[in-house]
Amino acid sequence: MSKIIPLFPKLFKLKINLENMPFNIHRKVLVPTDIDMYELHLIIQVAMGWENCHLFQFGDKKKKPKIRVQHDIDEDDLSGHHSDSFEAEELSLMEFLNYTDGKTFWYWYDFGDDWWHKISIQKVTKKELADFDDTPLCTEAAGLCPPEDCGGPWGFAQLAEAINEPKHPEYKNFREWLGIKGRKKIDFDYVDIDAINDNLDLLWNEWVFGDED
Repeated sequence: MSKIIPLFPKLFKLKINLENMPFNIHRKVLVPTDIDMYELHLIIQVAMGWENCHLFQFGDKKKKPKIRVQHDIDEDDLSGHHSDSFEAEELSLMEFLNYTDGKTFWYWYDFGDDWWHKISIQKVTKKELADFDDTPLCTEAAGLCPPEDCGGPWGFAQLAEAINEPKHPEYKNFREWLGIKGRKKIDFDYVDIDAINDNLDLLWNEWVFGDED
């Protein structure tokens, strides 16, 4: 395997793009180079807006990956697969990127709804390097994250079409399911990047390492 050497030794910049959406949904995040793949999973969950309630898998490809990284691997699930499999907590991001030669990779969340995220490594700017304090940081965000268990890309497209159209036959059902009262419209372009970074700080200080204060 070739060795991936980041331009700046302490951080990677990742673009996370949610595929097959009715509009653009992506996040750009700065992450420490020494995290493991389970920590990357948690960062993606927070940055995107997921609720960490389903299984996940990292792979170098969508179909027939040569490397698969999961949490609590079920040995019975490995039968018939010819890929190398790793526990997410036992493989670092750097090791994973060495395995994939630093190329685009995939994060698959919820094996029922099938949310596929395409992840690429991007160039770090001088400002981003200056702003980085060893804590994951979201630098760009577009598109509201779909709600959990809405039926995958197809179900979300249906929801997005109906939720702001009172004459749509599913308008009332979707709004009741999401607990939306009144006729307030949902802005699918709005993302609160400050809230994302507050939650990333909370994750890093309390969830991953424990609050030392």
